[in-house]
Amino acid sequence: MNRRTFLRSTSAAVGAIALGSQSEQPTLAQTVEGAPTFRRPKVILPVPTPSAQYQKVQAGVPDTQLTREATGLLHEFSTPLLFNHSHRVFFWANELGKQSGQRFDVELLFVCASFHDMGLLKKFSSETDRFEVDSANAVRQFLEHHKVPASRIQVAWDAISLHTTPGIAAYKPIEVELLYNGVGLDVLGIGYETFPEVVRKQVVAQYPRVNFKQNIAKAFLGGFEHKTQSTEGTCNEDICSQFIRSYKRSNFYEQIENSPFQNS
Repeated sequence: MNRRTFLRSTSAAVGAIALGSQSEQPTLAQTVEGAPTFRRPKVILPVPTPSAQYQKVQAGVPDTQLTREATGLLHEFSTPLLFNHSHRVFFWANELGKQSGQRFDVELLFVCASFHDMGLLKKFSSETDRFEVDSANAVRQFLEHHKVPASRIQVAWDAISLHTTPGIAAYKPIEVELLYNGVGLDVLGIGYETFPEVVRKQVVAQYPRVNFKQNIAKAFLGGFEHKTQSTEGTCNEDICSQFIRSYKRSNFYEQIENSPFQNS
């Protein structure tokens, strides 16, 4: 990825109020006509329940059933690289949320941070969708299984599917922007200079960045090397260009010029 793929958060106030877990009955998002607005992938990749031995949250993470199971999935099915990265993203996003002075859902934010790169893993990777969409579909399945209301599920889906897409997150619910900026800080260092140094050092000490720059790039490649067409028009084309000798990135201008329609 490169620096243009993320935007810096402009939030500056302090003191956020975290929203707790909700226990309403499950619903489907509905249009005015009553049809579900969620559109399902053709192939559903099952999200397993992690073993009980892995369901233990880290210090500073809200302790709920959702966060315990999300942590368990990272422990059991992810990698140490993504485990540490996902936790750092949460702590960066959580601190930015506190600085914003806005109410935000800490529990949902952690779940989003936990799932945002799940689509890079073979277990959760589809044959054709963007890895961000695979990750978002996994979190939706996970949250639906726990009977989370559709409105919260949609926020989580948007946050994860848009976490590498610039220019949109700032106009979505705050959790979407916080995840986006947390990822931008951890991967690209955006906001590093203005982020509280004491928090930065504490989090990195607990979740080290061992050869992170090189290994995260390789993790990205591994997530979509088998479906490079899914990176077209995204920052992930830069990863393909860097590592795949035969890769030819898309060119939007050429696509316009090559349209079969003729000028009239």
